[in-house]
Amino acid sequence: MTLTDLHRHDESCDMTFSDGTIYPVEYLNLRLNCPCANCSPRRENDQRMIEFQQEIARLRMEKPSVEIVGHYGLKFLWPSGCSSGIFSFDLLREIASAGAAADR
Repeated sequence: MTLTDLHRHDESCDMTFSDGTIYPVEYLNLRLNCPCANCSPRRENDQRMIEFQQEIARLRMEKPSVEIVGHYGLKFLWPSGCSSGIFSFDLLREIASAGAAADR
């Protein structure tokens, strides 16, 4: 699934995919799902995830800059915190749809 549009707001963004589906995604949710080698291990178990969530919650959540990575993903450049994760379009769809399902 390809991401076709990204509309950024102050605390969230709207992601439109090639099937026309639009998902609102909070930046906090993206930060918590960073796929980099530093952040991924911090979600390995419940205790580490709680600590990671608390650490992220203490950061100022500012609107990130965004870079396109090839034809397959995005890189979010956070004013505070990790900026090394590359989010494939498939991963973005997974994060977006999981957030939408949790909101129901």
